[in-house]
Amino acid sequence: MQRGEVLDPLRLPDAHADILTDTGILRRRHEVRFVGSEEATLGRVLEHLVGVAEVLAAPRGLDVPAGSPTIHDPAAPEDRIEAHDVVLAVGVRPGDHALDTLLRTAGAAQATAVVVKTAEGLPPHVTAVAADAGIAVVAVPHEITWSQVHRLLATALVGASAAEGTAPIGDLFALANAVSAMVGGATTIEDTRSRVLAYSNDGGEIDEPRRRTILGRAVPPEWVERLTERGVFKQLWSSHDVVHVDGLVDDDDIDLKPRLAIAVRAGDEVLGSIWVAETTTPFDARAEQALREAAEVAALHIVRSRAGEDLARRVRGEQVRAILEGRGPIDVLADRLGADAGGRFVVLAFELCTGDDSALVAQRERALDFVSIYCEAYRRKAASVAVASTIYTLLPGPDDGDTGGLHRMARELVDRARESTKLILHAGIGSVVTGLDAVRRSRADADQVLRVLTSERTVASIDEVRAETMLLELGDVVRERPHLLVGDVDAVLAHDAHHGTVYAASLRTYLDAFGDVPTAAARLGVHPNTLRYRLRRIGELTGIDLSDPQQRLAAELQLRFR
Repeated sequence: MQRGEVLDPLRLPDAHADILTDTGILRRRHEVRFVGSEEATLGRVLEHLVGVAEVLAAPRGLDVPAGSPTIHDPAAPEDRIEAHDVVLAVGVRPGDHALDTLLRTAGAAQATAVVVKTAEGLPPHVTAVAADAGIAVVAVPHEITWSQVHRLLATALVGASAAEGTAPIGDLFALANAVSAMVGGATTIEDTRSRVLAYSNDGGEIDEPRRRTILGRAVPPEWVERLTERGVFKQLWSSHDVVHVDGLVDDDDIDLKPRLAIAVRAGDEVLGSIWVAETTTPFDARAEQALREAAEVAALHIVRSRAGEDLARRVRGEQVRAILEGRGPIDVLADRLGADAGGRFVVLAFELCTGDDSALVAQRERALDFVSIYCEAYRRKAASVAVASTIYTLLPGPDDGDTGGLHRMARELVDRARESTKLILHAGIGSVVTGLDAVRRSRADADQVLRVLTSERTVASIDEVRAETMLLELGDVVRERPHLLVGDVDAVLAHDAHHGTVYAASLRTYLDAFGDVPTAAARLGVHPNTLRYRLRRIGELTGIDLSDPQQRLAAELQLRFR
């Protein structure tokens, strides 16, 4: 499709258009167009981006045509910006002189708006430049990537160019119901991994595979394997047309009814597929054409749904980052997360274990998606964010403080990540705290848990490793304040070094045995009287009184942290 070309993907028979109207997908017929439609205005685009984009300047108002999103390239010729473009000011800050130049250039090209990243508004002189250039300025948050902004604008422009009254693009369940009525069968919309994105609410008879698919929100593995063996997926992903799947019977004599399937594409990218299972009435001659038309509409819905979910997840993640770092007012952050600021919370920390720094970024994105989706399935209000090689998830804490359920979930997550994505994760469960302002304590505990985990022990809670983490923290203090290690134990170590004695090892073993001489002597392989002699010599050399509990504790810590 050429830039600015108008395409009408809903050239449907009246009956099909009426079905779409009844299910809330379309209020008027034949009026959904791709980016470039004259009906798309800046105001209507922004209606689809409420909470994401904010108008900072609009000298010509909002009722101006909005065209394609265009990424600003300072090295490109000025004529790359065209009339009605929405220009993304990548790498340009509101205070930069480069923004003034871009505004004038975009205004001269009759572009509609320039999008910048800022949370502080515009300097007065920039507002004046925008007014002179006759160009709108729109702000988006820093936490949104430019690729997400581009994708959201593209889908918002599609929604803005639809007829007034059209339901927001992204309601996949309403679309599944519409497809079911149009094609004449039970419908599922799936991603490229055969996970169910939406399904039609059919009252008729369905086969066992469909029932299991809906309940498990994914096509059962054995059916995926059978369809793969028959070459169905190969044909589906390589074809732009409807694929017929004849009935099958599995090893348990369970029937798979005949199905029609078609891949859903956005350009060259495969987004997923639509499957329609035959019910009591065989498919008629119009079913295939209806499914082709539905696939074009589904592409818009899936892109918007995917972009919206991804954006919402990442925005929530940035709220979690602010809480973990102690930035921003707690009440505002709680409101944005939809959480009770005084509620109970717990932080889970998932460390990505990889020795390849070059692969860390790519693996971190995969791990963040995996952890986010898995934890949201466990608790809907879970929110995750990646910080360096660690992914933090904030969850509502159990009222009774019991983290057993969290431990089981974390164990399953770590195991499935290894099996399905080859990601190696360790999971640390922090303490359950009351109030969002105490979440940093839970995060610190989760971080300490990660420090004591090994390849054999990959999941633990702070309560399970409290002693190890306490010693780690004490070790940190000692390394920052080395004078704490100076004391009587120095004399023991010096004597061993000069005379070849083993007084330090004998003292450490004695302390580890809680002062039980026979037990300590057995561990050292010496007679108890020999150990008693060594302990007397240690007292004579250093003045340590091993009958004093404070001196015993000080000596043990000094030995441990050397």
